[in-house]
Amino acid sequence: MAGGPSLPKDFAMTYITDNSLPLLILIAAVACVSFLSGAPRRKTFTAALLLLGCGVYFLEQNIVSPAEKVEHELHVMLDHFKSENLSGITAQIAAESQPLAEIAKKGLELVDLSETFHIKSIDVTVDDAAASAVAMVRANGLVTLPFHGGATHRVPNFWRTEWKTEDGTWKLVEVTRLNPLNGTEMGYFSAQ
Repeated sequence: MAGGPSLPKDFAMTYITDNSLPLLILIAAVACVSFLSGAPRRKTFTAALLLLGCGVYFLEQNIVSPAEKVEHELHVMLDHFKSENLSGITAQIAAESQPLAEIAKKGLELVDLSETFHIKSIDVTVDDAAASAVAMVRANGLVTLPFHGGATHRVPNFWRTEWKTEDGTWKLVEVTRLNPLNGTEMGYFSAQ
């Protein structure tokens, strides 16, 4: 079918490594129908389906996709910001993007993130060669502004982050702060 819709080339792996729950539910539903059907070989077919489901589950648990690695790096970076670990943050930044470390340092001076500050959603898009990725991150929680009398506010955040692999590790290349309501670009330290 030449002009029709096509599936991404990693479609099957996405449903095994990133979101296997629909596939596991489908396998379980077919196994239940098979078992309840009364067919002569239903036990064998049902057992095969259950083994397939177990195989998919264990495969999913043991394969970490590039998108999951980027997502993990984002959670680690948030932990570094919460603990004010500038060296940990700097270690996650690509060599050519070290000016981001100065921005992070200034951010640590201006804002303290509470332990309740958390990532609400991450949408990662990895390029075909798995050499670079873009992650759209929404985060929310309490922040304290030490230079404003220690005032605490609940602040929603929306960020576009760009990553690349360096020696097998995902490193941060670029960060853009976005308005959480309309997605337009805003300054790193702009008031919302």
